[in-house]
Amino acid sequence: MTLRSWRAASRRAASLPSIAAGLAVLLSVGCTTVPQESSFAGQDRVQTQSGLVSGVPTDSGMVYKGLPYAAPPVGQMRWRSPEAPKPWSGVRVASEFGAPCAQGSLRGRTQISSISREDCLYLNVWTPENSAAGRLPVMVWIHGGAFENGMGTSPTYDGTGLAGKGVIVVTINYRLGVFGFLAHPDLAAESAHGSSGNYGLEDQLAALRWVQSNIAAFGGDPDNVTLFGQSAGGASVRTLISSPQSMGLFARAIIQSGASVSGLSAIPTSQAEQQGVALAGDMSIAQMRALDVEDVIERSTAAKGRGIRFAPAVDNYVVAASEPTDGLQLPGGNIELLVGSNSREGLSAPSDQELDDALERAFGPNVARARQAYGLDGSPPTADRVLGTVAQQFGTDISFRCGAVALAEAAAQADVPIWQYQFEHFVPGREAQGAGHSFEVPYVFGNLSSTGFSAADYDEDDHRLAELMMSYWTNFAKQGDPNGPGLPEWPRFSNADKEYLRLTADLPGDAESAFALSGDICPLIVAQERP
Repeated sequence: MTLRSWRAASRRAASLPSIAAGLAVLLSVGCTTVPQESSFAGQDRVQTQSGLVSGVPTDSGMVYKGLPYAAPPVGQMRWRSPEAPKPWSGVRVASEFGAPCAQGSLRGRTQISSISREDCLYLNVWTPENSAAGRLPVMVWIHGGAFENGMGTSPTYDGTGLAGKGVIVVTINYRLGVFGFLAHPDLAAESAHGSSGNYGLEDQLAALRWVQSNIAAFGGDPDNVTLFGQSAGGASVRTLISSPQSMGLFARAIIQSGASVSGLSAIPTSQAEQQGVALAGDMSIAQMRALDVEDVIERSTAAKGRGIRFAPAVDNYVVAASEPTDGLQLPGGNIELLVGSNSREGLSAPSDQELDDALERAFGPNVARARQAYGLDGSPPTADRVLGTVAQQFGTDISFRCGAVALAEAAAQADVPIWQYQFEHFVPGREAQGAGHSFEVPYVFGNLSSTGFSAADYDEDDHRLAELMMSYWTNFAKQGDPNGPGLPEWPRFSNADKEYLRLTADLPGDAESAFALSGDICPLIVAQERP
C-alpha cells in the first residue's frame, strides 16, 4: 500500500460518518491507559509537555486523537477545577478518540450517552502537511448540545478539510450537564476562587491553555488562535470573550448561533446554587462525589423534569457580570469577531394560538409596532420562503438572530472589527425545514456526508458552498478578515450600513451582502432584567 492510499484509508476510518461505527471505536478506548507505539511509529512524533505523541495520517496531513489536556475529573476531582494531566513515558500513539463526557440520553437516543464517561477531558489536533514550517493559524472548536449533550469527536467536526486550507484544527470535550455546571454553596466554599458551577467552561479554558503551551510543537502559532463554536459552543465563545480568565488565550472568535437572546444565557449564581442544593437534597458533597455516574445522571434527569437547568452561572470568576455584548476587548487587547445565525432556527416556535401572548412577553409596550413589522396588522401574511411563518421568524429572532444583531452592533460601537452572516441554504431533502439550527456546521467543516446526524444527499452546489464557507472561516483565522481572492466581498459590519453576508447556493457566487438583517424587529425587543 502506498503512503497516499494509506492516508486515504486512514482518513476514511478517522472520519467515518457512521455514528455507530465511531461509537464502536470509542467503546474500545481505555482512556486511563497510554496506547503504546505500534504500526504508526515514527509518524510525525511531537513532544508535548506531558510526553511524546505520534499521530495518524490524513488526506491533508496528520491527526492526533485523544490527547489529555487535564487530569480525569473523577472521584474527589468531580466538581473541581481541572488539573494538569499526568505525564507519560515512551510514545503515546494518538490513534483513538477519548470518550464523550458523561451525559444522559438525548430525546431517548443513547448512542452517545451509552459510551460517555467522566474521564473525558481530551482534545484532538489536525495538522496540514506543511505544519513543520510552523506558525500556522490555529482554530479551536467548541461543540454545541445545550451544555447537556454532544462530543468534540463527531464525524461532522473532523478537521481534515479545514486543516487542508492551511490551519491547525483542535476539537475538545468538556464536562456537561450536572458534571459541568453544578453550583452549590459548599462547592464554592472549598474552591480557591470562591465560586462553583462553571466546570465545563473551566475545562474549555484549560484546553486553551494547553494549546498555548503545546501547539507550537505541532506547527501552530499560539499568538494566532481563533476560538469558534456553535449553539452552546457559540454561547461559550461569547462568554469567554468577556471572561476575566481568558487573557491571551485567543486572538479571534467566531460565534455560530450562540449569541442568544434567550435559552443559552448564563443564570444568576443564587439561582444556580439553589438548584444545586435542591439536587443534593440531604446529601453532602462528599456523598454526591461517591455516587456512581449513572446515579448522578438519574438524579439530574429528574431535576430537569422539575425545571432545573444546568448551565453557566454568573460567578464573576469565569463568567463576567457584564452583559455578553459588553467587554468586547480581551484584557490583552482588541479581537476580531465573526458572528451569525441561520435563517430559520428558532429552538421553538409558538403555535398560532400562543403567538399573541409570546409577542406580548417579548415586545411589551412595543408589541403593536412588532406586529406591524411582522405584517400582522392586516390579513394573515404568507409564509416567507427563506424565513418561514411569522411564528418561525419570531422563534428565530428571539433565539438567535437578534442576539447576533445586538452583538454586531455593540462590537461596531466599540470599534471592534466584526463580520456578520446569515446562513440561508436549504439542505437537500430537508427543504421544508429551511436553514435550521446546526445546518451550517457540515459546510463549515466541509464534511457533507450521506450518513450520520447531518446526513443528506448533498450535491455539487452544496460542496461548492462548503468550499466557500471553509475559505471564509480559515481566511478569518489567518488574517482577522474573511475576505480573500476570488470570494464575493464580505463587508465589515458597521452601525451606519448594518451589512451582513447571505450564504446560500441559490445566490450567484453563493453569497451576497445585504443590509439590516433584523429589519425593524430586534430593536423592539424589551431588554430582559440583568441577573
